[in-house]
Amino acid sequence: MEGKFDDIYKRLRLGGDPTLWVVFAGLAAISLLVIYSSTASMAYRILDGNTLYYVAKQAAILVVSFIIVLVVHLINYQWYAKLASIGYVISLLCMLATFFIGVSLNDASRWLPIPGTSMTFQPSDLMRVTLVLILASRLANRQNDIAKMELIPRLSYIIGGRKDFAKFKDILLKNTLPILGPVIISCGLIFPSNLSTSGITFLSCLIMLYLGRVRVRELARLLGLALMFVIFSFSVMKAFDIGRVDTWLNRLTSFLPFYDDGEKGGDELQKEQARIAVSTGGLFGKGPGQSTQRANLPHSYSDFAYAFIVEEYGLIGAVICLGLYLWLFYRAILIFTRCGMAFPSLLVLGLSLMIVIQALVNMAVSVGLGPVTGQTLPIISLGGSSLFFTSLALGMIMGISRQVQEDTIDKSRA
Repeated sequence: MEGKFDDIYKRLRLGGDPTLWVVFAGLAAISLLVIYSSTASMAYRILDGNTLYYVAKQAAILVVSFIIVLVVHLINYQWYAKLASIGYVISLLCMLATFFIGVSLNDASRWLPIPGTSMTFQPSDLMRVTLVLILASRLANRQNDIAKMELIPRLSYIIGGRKDFAKFKDILLKNTLPILGPVIISCGLIFPSNLSTSGITFLSCLIMLYLGRVRVRELARLLGLALMFVIFSFSVMKAFDIGRVDTWLNRLTSFLPFYDDGEKGGDELQKEQARIAVSTGGLFGKGPGQSTQRANLPHSYSDFAYAFIVEEYGLIGAVICLGLYLWLFYRAILIFTRCGMAFPSLLVLGLSLMIVIQALVNMAVSVGLGPVTGQTLPIISLGGSSLFFTSLALGMIMGISRQVQEDTIDKSRA
């Protein structure tokens, strides 16, 4: 079977891991099936019978996404390191702009309008990709010393005299700010409007730091400080009624098994309808286009796409969908182990983590194993800019795998 994949992708003049192209094609095919079935009745109702509108739109987006993957995978990975800082600054400026000119939804400014069009995009999607780029680059440049480094200076250095204070300053300027600074800034900016995205980003970076040979003791301190920051931020936001803290707390408390306030808000209705969809799917599902929950399940084409897949394609469809994401991650791990250079290895790992963790969070919410987050299912959910940036990340992974195959990456371990 794998030999057939090799023949097909060679004829199409595609490079990189052929399995990843198969995964991308599989997820794209599932996306079209889900979008058509979940939006046909809605499109018929609000678009004068044009049931193909949303699936046609998604097909166009997927074609552009394929072109993005195709173009990006031809770029030498060394350009990523050169452009990491510039890309991160651009994403940072876009992220700051959302606080002033961002398009608001559910008390959160997450989108920026694209001038001259009616389209918007999420700067957080761009920031996550550029964050992985810059973190991979800076960890790679410090591989000779990273295992002995203090990433976070101890507070005792401040009161320990001039020599200790100099050490505190040295650690802060040489280690903390260059390596952890972008992580803290990115997660901090994303946090007020999107708690789950901030958490996924932080977790992905934490795993990158661990596999980048940062000491576990330093990671434990970072995790402790992050927890303190979240508790403090929740307290301040709750006290001054800032942002979406009430929504977050309601979602977290309603997920607890012993919690029941007797009311059913929007999130509770979503979860209930998702449970019905999942429980009625059975082994083989109701069949394509046979969903009875699409009229009742909110966001069946995005946030709860996995519940919709379970309803129409059953446990078998659910396992295939999950398997494709795990297959992607498995292939990314193989590329990681074969690179031989720290920067491309860590870049592949970080980008694949961002995609797969988001997918797992969406699936967990859909089947009732997590509180509602609003995370979409990468590549499958109806989307625009988020799918483009996912394709950008996938293109980078493909490009590195292509260079591994072509032996244009030095495989001597640093």
